Amino acid sequence: MIGLVLCGHGDFASGLYSSVKLIAGEQEKFNVINFSEGISSEKLQALLDSAVETVDQGQGVVIFTDIPGGTPFNQSVILSTRKENIRVISGTNLPAVLDGCFSRELPLDNFTTKVLDSGREGLQEFIQKKKSSVNSDMEDGI
Repeated sequence: MIGLVLCGHGDFASGLYSSVKLIAGEQEKFNVINFSEGISSEKLQALLDSAVETVDQGQGVVIFTDIPGGTPFNQSVILSTRKENIRVISGTNLPAVLDGCFSRELPLDNFTTKVLDSGREGLQEFIQKKKSSVNSDMEDGI
């Protein structure tokens, strides 16, 4: 099973995980780290290292972060350069994490492709169609 770590600014991680639990139930080998005010980069690095150790079962670990270039992302990338089988995904949304929860038996590369696709597909815009007037429809038919 692929281990999962969710990390982001403020309560992003715990907030997103509360939605995951509501929809998919409590997840095993899933760790949440809030990057709260006052936590240094070094402390975050230590928290991430510990979280990865806790969830790693040998099939790899994926760290989901909120924004590319932010401290959670940067510290996760640094960690991934020091340890094998860690992938970092940024721009995390609920569809990506949920799909990940149901796909944890896939090989690591297939898993990351699948959750990235789900995250992209989860971003959608509702476009309301304009109602055509009855008169214009009738005029076209005459």
